[in-house]
Amino acid sequence: MVAHGGASELTRLAAPPRPEPTHRPGYVRTALLGLLLVLMLVVSTAFALLRMERTAREAGPDANARAAAQDALGAVAARADSAATRLDTALSAGAAVITRFPANPLDAAEAALAAARPAARAVAVVSDEGVRGAAGDAGDADWAEAARMAQASGHAYWFGRGAKTPQGQMFAARGVVGPTGRVEIVALADLGAAAAKGADGVAAVLLVTPQGQIVSAHGRGGATQSLSLREALQITPDELKTDGPALGELPDGTTVSLTIRKVAGGGLYAIAATPRLKAAVDPRKALTTNLFFLVAPLAIGCGLALLLLVQVRRAETVQRAFAESERRFRLAVEAARCGIWEWDLDADEVFMSDVTGAILGWGGGGLAPGADVLGRIGAEHRDRVRQTLAAARTYGAFDVSFRVPDAAGRSTWIDARGQAFGDAGASGFTRIIGVMLDVTEERSAQARAQAAETRLRDAIDSVSEAFVLWDRAGRLLMCNKSYRAFFNLEPRILKPGAARGEVNRFVRLAVKQTHKNADGLPGLFEAEMNDGRWLQISERRTADGGMVMTAADITAIKLQDEARRLNEEALREVVENLEYSQRQLADVARKYETEKVRAEGANKAKSEFLANMSHELRTPLNAINGFSEIMVGEMFGPLGDRRYKEYSQDILSSGQHLLALINDILDMSKIEAGKMNLSFERMHLSDVVEDAVRLVKNRADSTGLTMDVDLPETLPEIEADYRALKQVLLNLLSNALKFTPQGGRVSVTADTRGDQMTVRVTDTGIGISAEDLARLAKPFEQIESQHSKTQQGTGLGLALTKSLVEMHDGRLDMTSRPGEGTMVSFTIPMRRAAVPVAGSYAA
Repeated sequence: MVAHGGASELTRLAAPPRPEPTHRPGYVRTALLGLLLVLMLVVSTAFALLRMERTAREAGPDANARAAAQDALGAVAARADSAATRLDTALSAGAAVITRFPANPLDAAEAALAAARPAARAVAVVSDEGVRGAAGDAGDADWAEAARMAQASGHAYWFGRGAKTPQGQMFAARGVVGPTGRVEIVALADLGAAAAKGADGVAAVLLVTPQGQIVSAHGRGGATQSLSLREALQITPDELKTDGPALGELPDGTTVSLTIRKVAGGGLYAIAATPRLKAAVDPRKALTTNLFFLVAPLAIGCGLALLLLVQVRRAETVQRAFAESERRFRLAVEAARCGIWEWDLDADEVFMSDVTGAILGWGGGGLAPGADVLGRIGAEHRDRVRQTLAAARTYGAFDVSFRVPDAAGRSTWIDARGQAFGDAGASGFTRIIGVMLDVTEERSAQARAQAAETRLRDAIDSVSEAFVLWDRAGRLLMCNKSYRAFFNLEPRILKPGAARGEVNRFVRLAVKQTHKNADGLPGLFEAEMNDGRWLQISERRTADGGMVMTAADITAIKLQDEARRLNEEALREVVENLEYSQRQLADVARKYETEKVRAEGANKAKSEFLANMSHELRTPLNAINGFSEIMVGEMFGPLGDRRYKEYSQDILSSGQHLLALINDILDMSKIEAGKMNLSFERMHLSDVVEDAVRLVKNRADSTGLTMDVDLPETLPEIEADYRALKQVLLNLLSNALKFTPQGGRVSVTADTRGDQMTVRVTDTGIGISAEDLARLAKPFEQIESQHSKTQQGTGLGLALTKSLVEMHDGRLDMTSRPGEGTMVSFTIPMRRAAVPVAGSYAA
């Protein structure tokens, strides 16, 4: 291994030796020139003698014809070699594009075609799966056959002809191994520019393949492209490969002498046919000719000497120009950071330019053993480089990429390409010369681009909408899973490169019908699928002329629209029914308003009548009650029979009960008529409760009931109407005693919360069902039960109690369970509202 510090030494050792300029004396140069002229004379004399000896024999091809044949072959070779070189360069450009951008085979084909014209009429990128991209007018060219023949040849660059290729056409191919596998860049060569053309003295000029197929033919004699080599010249293709025959025969019977040359790297043969002369020999002309050949060399020698001097000066000028051109070329290549290298395979030595040495990590150019160069290459790539070198020895082409790690753990990626020069020996080519490029950034950019493309594909594949992208030629580039699912497409149909028309033929099978979008936007329409789904499809052109299509499932929206339409129709029908009902209700409302006014007037008249009749109703009852009470107490003496006293007691009880009923009715009427006024004053709740309990105590004792009063001693004073509050308590206690069987318990409790005081009356009576609670506290409402049938009343007690509580800005609550008892509570504020209520009870 050569160390970094030895770069200058390597450069010195590798530099080719420069000959020191020498200045020979003039006589030495003259002597050499004289010796040359003597040799020329000897050769000319010998040639003249041979000429004289052959004058009697049949004359061979004319010298002018031979020169014309050589000129014709040279022109054909130059045009064919130029076309082959242009094709090789163009295919290398296409290979570079497909290597860097494997997803764009069409771009690679178009780039190669642009570089190859006019030497090619079409270019295609072919893989094991078939043609991935094609550009140009290919006609019925069999690209797959050309790719198979190129791979079978084993050459990196192949030039040949397929069995189905039309006359005048050839294939050229270059293989490249990319990220997606091996592909062949194949060009359909157009050799019209390299076609053979006739010349004076030449019977025919042909351009043929090694298999004997005529690519082009010019001249006389009937040789055309439609004939085979045997039909055109009476020779076989095998005779071409053994330096060719000396004689041939044209289709018109002319015997010709053949001159054969390999062109286009051995991919073609150029043949010039010159006629053989058969004329009698004139002795006088022969003598004149022989004398000419004896004297002419002297003149020719002098001319050659002069020509030699001129040629020497011209060669020196050309050499200097070549050296200057080579220096400019080397500077230009190194300025582009493109390293130059030369590998001697026999000596296993590598000459490197400064740029090559820097790329490989030596720091400079020089000469290094091949093993040391291979040692710097990553271990995983060394065998591949050795295999490529072995292939280059056989086929002459070298193209490989490898990694060169450094001490810091970083890696440099290198693309190395080369070509053998010189003739191949028994063991193959011995020297390979080429260039080397640092493609680390390109590799990183390619990896980032591939990662970005992968992320983009994953993102597109994960969206719920269908997505498909076509190129400008209508070929499939990519699509996601939703596209396949939406249109029930099989994966084999959606291979990259599939024609859009063919795919759409299967897409239409899943579509029932299409509809224009309601917004009328171009490229936007709706499709109804055979399975009942609805899709909204959008199509638009891309910047490069391709087409992108997206489809979203709008089935739910369509169902909502249909449901909305049905709802609108139902709503419209409901509105019409409502309008009709409103008209009917308006008629009923007018009638109700009239009846309401009449009922309110009647109710008001009733309430006013009862309120005004209070004294008239109470006065006779007071007299009845007073006199019956006197009779029961026997204030003026005994009544006589004891039954009179019992009758008087019944009269007193009935009168008191009737008075209580009349009082309730009159109080309720006053409240309804708005003539009930309350007189608020400060009081203790305990006083009101004690007064009310005292009035019902005898009744509780007589029925065997227990009365409990549990009031906190810390109850504050409240502002209320004493008589109304007492009436509320009397009504609640009376109801509790009335509906509590013998041996039961009635209790009174109270507490405060904030500025509210709550009083509760609880009994252990028969209870009330939940459905009956809602009917209570309404005027004249009673709950039918076996027990209530034995109790008399108007049903106004709770209604009157509720009204009195509400006049105190309070509320009445009831909870009960059948068989467990009832709790009735009322909550009133401890301080009355800011607006005073004036007045007092008016009977």
